[in-house]
This record gives sequence, C-alpha cells and structure tokens, in this order.
Amino acid sequence: YTLTFGKEPIEYIKRIAEERQILEDFLSPNPPQQVYMISGVRGCGKTVFMTDISQEIGRDEDWIVVDLNPYKADLMQEAAAYLSSIQGLAQIFQKAKLNFSLFGFGLEVSDAAPIADIQVALERMIENLAQHHKKILFTIDEVTASPQIKAFAVQQMLRKNSPVFLLMTGLYQNISDLQNEKNLTFLYRAPKIILSPLNIGAMADNYRQNIKLTADAAR
Repeated sequence: YTLTFGKEPIEYIKRIAEERQILEDFLSPNPPQQVYMISGVRGCGKTVFMTDISQEIGRDEDWIVVDLNPYKADLMQEAAAYLSSIQGLAQIFQKAKLNFSLFGFGLEVSDAAPIADIQVALERMIENLAQHHKKILFTIDEVTASPQIKAFAVQQMLRKNSPVFLLMTGLYQNISDLQNEKNLTFLYRAPKIILSPLNIGAMADNYRQNIKLTADAAR
C-alpha cells in the first residue's frame, strides 16, 4: 500500500461509481459530456484516477490518448507533434496532403502549401482522424490558470463537433481559477468530480483479501 506520486499502487481500490460516470459519457454513441474536471485535496488520488480512465479508454483502437504537459510552452504544438509521431496517423495526414513542414514535424508534402497556424494544423489533423472514426482524449494533470492552458483551444474544437474529449485534474482553487477565466466559460458547464476519501468498506474488504483475514478475525 505504499504510494508513489501519480503511479497506480499494486493494490488499487477503484472509485467505481465515478469511473463509470465518465466512461459511460465518453464512450456513448452521442456523448452528453466531452469534458470532465477531477478535483480534490493533494494526495487524494486524482492522477491515478485519471490514469486508470485513460488506460481503459486507450484499450479501444479507435481512441487516441494524448497526455499533455501543462508546463509546456504550447500545448497545441505538443498535441500536434504527438499525433504526427504515430506511424499509422502520419500516413493518414500524408494521404490528406497536410503539410506540417513549418512546425518541424511530420512529412513535407511537396504539392501542398504548408499550414502556417498550429491551431489550424491541429484542427485539420482531428478532422481527418474523425473521417477514420478516431476519437482523441486529451489529459492534463494538475492544471492551473496558466497562459498555456488558456491558449489550448479545446472550446473551438467542441463547437465544431470534433471527436475530442478532455480530462483534467487540479486542486480546488486552481480549478476554480480556471473556470473564472473569461475565455474558458465552457468549463462552467463541464462536470466536476470531487474525489472524497475512499470507501471504508471497500478498504476493509481489500485488506481482508490481502492479509487473508476472515470477517470475524478482522473484528
């Protein structure tokens, strides 16, 4: 039961109800929600919870999980670079004649004008992936109201009904600060899951199974 920050412990007690809520929404044929915010006190398991969900979704070959570093200077650049680095996806972009040579990644397409704006490049990537029935889950751990997060144009993608999904974790105050940003008002409508302490009954059952105690002995 020794914890390492952000890493799933050997014995992991799932938060079944909360996980089911997010998975059912994201995996629905007509998703009612495409953004979830996970909050709670430091050390309550936000990162492990998000990782567990992203791994579950990532088992579906039609989903692409992109873990973004909130401290990178340009999250859209990071997202586009990651997508273009995946062999199968790079072939899709090449066939669509998407020229990303100005950004230093991807293959140059000689008979296509290079795309000059990173937001346009990422949106074109996602449009082509959607045509191949692909969905993208962006995950961002420990968000703050930083310039990098504010500039990440998920809202515009959602307006275009793009198959993009966003899962973020953060402390209460950081999540609140982010929601109060004028250009991020869509986050007010995003469901927020606040992780509470683990269920005592689930913890007791897990201890009994691993220590090989009967219910009577545990008393």
